[in-house]
Amino acid sequence: MSGDLSVVAGNIRKTFRRDTGETVEALADVSLDVRKGALTALVGPDGAGKTTLLRLACGLIAPDSGSLQVIGVDVGKEPQHVQDRIGYMPQKFGLYEDLSVQENLDLYADLHGVAQSRRDETYPRLFEMTQLGRFKERPAGKLSGGMKQKLGLACTLVRAPELLLLDEPTVGVDPLSRRELWDIVFKLVREDGLSVIVATSYLDEAERCEHAVLMHAGKVLAQGPPAEITKKAQGRCFMVRTPEGMQARSLQARLFALSGVVDAVPEAGRVRIVRNADQKDEPLQVDGTTLETESVAARFEDAFMMLFAAVAGDAERRPDSRRRIAMAAKRLCRSATSFARLEISRP
Repeated sequence: MSGDLSVVAGNIRKTFRRDTGETVEALADVSLDVRKGALTALVGPDGAGKTTLLRLACGLIAPDSGSLQVIGVDVGKEPQHVQDRIGYMPQKFGLYEDLSVQENLDLYADLHGVAQSRRDETYPRLFEMTQLGRFKERPAGKLSGGMKQKLGLACTLVRAPELLLLDEPTVGVDPLSRRELWDIVFKLVREDGLSVIVATSYLDEAERCEHAVLMHAGKVLAQGPPAEITKKAQGRCFMVRTPEGMQARSLQARLFALSGVVDAVPEAGRVRIVRNADQKDEPLQVDGTTLETESVAARFEDAFMMLFAAVAGDAERRPDSRRRIAMAAKRLCRSATSFARLEISRP
């Protein structure tokens, strides 16, 4: 393992068996390199394998096959050695809600054997970064969602790990807390040189990282600097003017029905599309009408959708133009104090 890398994975494979007996392949021959002192994103939809990969890197589970080295250690052979040197913040971090902010920090420091001198040095900076200093005595259960995530991050950092693993840390938090959490992560990478791997489903978050690993269904679609990945879609992105009398949503559905269109998204009254490379220069026609198109610069999300479309089925990426109902209720009854029966269907 190179001294410049914090994680090296080679042909990792991991399967799980459901209660039904069905075998699910969570990771299929995944290989990646994560550079030290860099911010790396694992990005993809639910079920892509992001959490499984992080749990493997922590030594919480073992791969079926392949090799995995974390901070120079074979995690399969020495999981405890790795766990003693990294920090891991899972999707549901284990805060004790009846304990105060300060008591939660002290508990995690005790569990990791952090000396008092080290705490005296670390706590002030953690409180400054997370802006939790004013809430030291507040029970964790009374914190907002964003503040709980900040406290979870502070608990993870209490022993100064060499590598920080974050599993979708911004899910369910408000936009301001989301931005503040990312400011903390950037500060840790920039000022402390900390290696950080963050799993996310948000493309805008992945685009801000130095290195991105695009995943789907347990496989790596692409990896590298986001700007380099974006170049894969250059020359294939267009803005389509909506014909008179047609709404952008209606045009989107018609464009998606064309075999050469990879993605279509309404934008400012028009529709932004990504086309197959072999059809990008052909005239675009809908219902016998040639549409007016304008070439536009590729974006990171365009490249992701292009790569995603190459491996995903139509049902995963195309909106169903036949379904118009946003919500429907059937046989709805209401008692004086509660709903006795409620059946809701969503598209």
